[in-house]
Amino acid sequence: MPADLRTPRSRPLVSVIIPTLNRAAALDAALNSVRTAARRLSDDGDAVEAIVVNDGGRSVGGLVDAWKPRLRVTLIELDRCSGGASVPRNVAIDAAQGEYIAFLDDDDVFLPPHLAVGCEPLRRGEADFVYLGAVVSERRLDALPKNLGDHRLKAYPYDLRFLMVANYLHTGSVIVRNFRRTDVRFDPRLDVCEDWDLWIALTAQLNYRVAFVDEITSVYHQIPDTSGVVSGAQLISPSKFAVARDYINAKWPVADPVVEGYRAWLVALERHRDDLIARRRRMPNLLFDEILGYLHERITRGLPPDHSHIARFFTAAAPVGPEAIA
Repeated sequence: MPADLRTPRSRPLVSVIIPTLNRAAALDAALNSVRTAARRLSDDGDAVEAIVVNDGGRSVGGLVDAWKPRLRVTLIELDRCSGGASVPRNVAIDAAQGEYIAFLDDDDVFLPPHLAVGCEPLRRGEADFVYLGAVVSERRLDALPKNLGDHRLKAYPYDLRFLMVANYLHTGSVIVRNFRRTDVRFDPRLDVCEDWDLWIALTAQLNYRVAFVDEITSVYHQIPDTSGVVSGAQLISPSKFAVARDYINAKWPVADPVVEGYRAWLVALERHRDDLIARRRRMPNLLFDEILGYLHERITRGLPPDHSHIARFFTAAAPVGPEAIA
């Protein structure tokens, strides 16, 4: 049975895990979105706990303390920076008391219905792993834009083949049954694509049943010329994404010619991107989201990979100065 949402300080229904590093203003906005979503889930919001893990950055103790009268929130501050999201997220998983775990990066936000809508399939026993749709935005948003047609969306129906080829789930769109008493964790050897690796582990190792809720309930910020793991990983050659993709493909082999074919296509695309990065070309913003749309259409239609299509994704790759290359 689900937890009694009306019982103060009982076991929370949802633990929201938020790693953070030196983005206090964005973290404040993220916590505000958790509070709003928590109030939509239960009248007093007490069914939700937020676990903020500071990955060795400037202290956010004062900011988090200011939220405690309004939100059930715990802060864990690590002594040193781990260099990625895996370690702080794993620390939070070990501390998570909720029946379910939701994920949120410090620069993204939930929309108000996210937790209430996303928890329903879990509470009904229909799934162990739920993800919802996300709007991808190149500017800060705290509400659903009036015209979704002006934005890219991450809102693809569940397809295991597609998941084994590429990560089409936004981290902040995922809510899962609490798995802290298992051995499954974010892989600390990955500082990008660690979320993709976890989605595969939850389905392959724990046999989690996956459900997609076709509603846009979170915002994935991809703002040009801002620091971040995704943007930073596209400034070096070989890109961290190419290295991570090779690692995950080897870790999770699949005897499926469709998956194998599109994995090889993406490896070739990564090599093409690496060559452009080495020649000081800046990658187009939202590049991977464009590629996801292409892959989804072809994989679901049963079309074979076409390597001649790779170059067309990089026609907007512009020259950059030497200071942009690590």
